[in-house]
Parts: sequence; C-alpha cells; structure tokens
Amino acid sequence: MKMTQQAGEVRIERVRDGNSWFFRLFYNDEPVSRLWVHDLNVRFGEAIVRMGGIGGVWTEEAYRKRGFARRLLEAANDYMRDEGFDIASLFGISDFYERWGYVPAAPEYSLKVRVDNIKGAELRHRVVDFCEEHRLDVLRIYEHNNLHRICSVVRSPESWTGFVRGTDWFVEADVKVFVNERGEVVGYVSLDKVTERTAVAEVGFATPEVFESMVAFLAQRASEHGHDEITLLLPPDHEFAIYLRRYGCVATQEFHRSGGFMARIINLESLMAKLSAELSRRVAKESRFSGCEKDFAIVTDIGEVLVRVRSGQVKVEPAISASIAERLELPQGKLTQLLMGYQTIDTLIAAQDVHCSPDLIPLLRVLFPPAYPYIWWSDRF
Repeated sequence: MKMTQQAGEVRIERVRDGNSWFFRLFYNDEPVSRLWVHDLNVRFGEAIVRMGGIGGVWTEEAYRKRGFARRLLEAANDYMRDEGFDIASLFGISDFYERWGYVPAAPEYSLKVRVDNIKGAELRHRVVDFCEEHRLDVLRIYEHNNLHRICSVVRSPESWTGFVRGTDWFVEADVKVFVNERGEVVGYVSLDKVTERTAVAEVGFATPEVFESMVAFLAQRASEHGHDEITLLLPPDHEFAIYLRRYGCVATQEFHRSGGFMARIINLESLMAKLSAELSRRVAKESRFSGCEKDFAIVTDIGEVLVRVRSGQVKVEPAISASIAERLELPQGKLTQLLMGYQTIDTLIAAQDVHCSPDLIPLLRVLFPPAYPYIWWSDRF
C-alpha cells in the first residue's frame, strides 16, 4: 500500500513494510528524508496499549535544517492519531523532539559486577545455544518476567524474529539457554557476540533456582576472555539484578535531560480507557481506598478525560471538565511521564504548568506510582 501527499515540490510517501510503515520525503523527486513507524503492543502493568515506535529518522546532510524532518514527524504523528495508536516513542538526540511533544520517559540501566566476586558460583544446569526449538519456551519466560513491566514490548509468537541485537544497535547477540535435569528450559541470557567484553543485554528465568548457574556461566565466560568485570543492562527491580547484590555490584541509572528514550501520548481517551483495568488493580491493592468514590478530570493540551473511582474499580470516560470540581491539569508530556512512572505526582506539582486539587494527591500516588519502564535492546527501533 502506498500513500502520497503533495505540498509544492515536496512529496511524502508511506509504504507498508511488515508491521511497520516506511515514510519517505521527496524533494524535487529526490528522496531526502525518511523514518519508520513500527506498530507495537506494549505493557502498562496488566494493560496492553498500542505504541508507534519511531526509528531510523534521517535527513541527507545537504538537506538538513530545511524543515523536512519536521514534515515527516508531523505526518507520522497525524498517521498514528488517525489509525488509533495510543502512544508513540523513539530513541532520540537531545534538544530536537520536544517540539513534537516527546519527553524523556525512561532511563538507561546498567549493573556491573566484578568477576573475582562471583568465581565461587556453581554451574548446576546445562547451557546450550539458543535455537528454534527453544523459541516458545523463551517467549513464555519473557512474557512471565515482563508481565507488569511498563513499556516492555509484547512479543508475539507469530511475528517475533528472535534476539536481533546485543547491548547496542549494531552488536550481534549470542544467546544461551539454561536447561534443567528434566530437559526443561528454565532461563536464558543474551550476550554481546564479541570477545572484548562480557556484556549482557537480557536475562530471563522460569525459576530463581537458575540464577547461580547464570552467575557461574558468566564468570566462566568472562574469565576465558580475560575480563575483570561483567556489565548487565537490567532494570534495578529485575529479580536477577536483586540476586546479584549478594556478590557486590554497582547499579546505575542514567536520566536524560533531553533525548534518550522519549514518548508522548497520541490518543488520550483510548489510552486511559485501556489503562482502567490496571488502575483498578492498583486501587484494589490499597485497602484504604476500598470504599473510595471519587470523580476527577485529567485535563491536558490534547484533550481531557473523566476518571471515576467506585469501590476499587476505575472507569475512564470522555469529559467536559468545567462541570468537575476536582482536577489534574498538566501538559500531555508531563502526563506521559506520570503514566510511565518516570515522575510522581509529588514531583510534578512543583511545576508551574501543573495544577492539582489537593484532595486528589493521595489517590494519584496509588494510581501512578514510580516505576522502572524499559524496552529491552532486542526490541528497540
């Protein structure tokens, strides 16, 4: 399928490419700028929302600073809005994408452990190379591990193509699978397929009993290549990251002022409606809100919704906020950060462009707690 838009000497073409759309801008019939929009499902706790992942943004050097990337990004945002996407995200450079509503929404995580500290671990499982026969078991483990991970990509058995990279864009993955004495796949580790470092892009486990074998394997692998340290790109709340504390490790989080992983809301009403079940789950966990009955409006620069809380259940509806006394008013970018768990209501209300009814704050702390959003390297775009 192909679509073109005419604007003087500029033409934008959109072509389907599997689960993605390829946007290309022509100037005087010469291709000068391009990007992809990847059609993804991602998790927000137990909710699944539709995300457009923007990648491969590029303008030929001779045609930069002439507004061509701006036109493509506006066309991509319009397309996603028209096609019912809930959010959009990208991995971007600094001081550029804010003008289209994108804000930093997740940090980068890194954990380092000294090889000398883990040499005593014992290998109790068989370690084999990942192959097609392990695919469904690995997918099952991944989905179980990431059931509540905000922004983790849902890997469909029909379309998942495997581990396409290691810890960076152009690094091949070397994936090992851990098998118990009954022949069951109980874990996997995705490493960089290089000799100059031992770096781990992803860890999955069916049971924590496999953790010591993973540590032993990594120690052996690092020692064979003469490495003193192992780097793992894991969120700090990942079970394996927590397990490694017993050996001594250094965990870091890098938050970007601008650039890095950035996101924005595309369709506020559809997004919030899909999140209602997850919001209900969060409220139900807090007994003090079991009898809560409250209506409030979330008002942004791209629209507004009415949130109704009744006996531990949350429903989201279209709103006309003028008739609703209690309100949370904020730009969509700050709402994006709140939904991601990147900011909290307590940090946001310090901003001049955020206004919140004081009685709402305890409920908003429960609805939107801090979190560790993450897209694993193999799913990036």
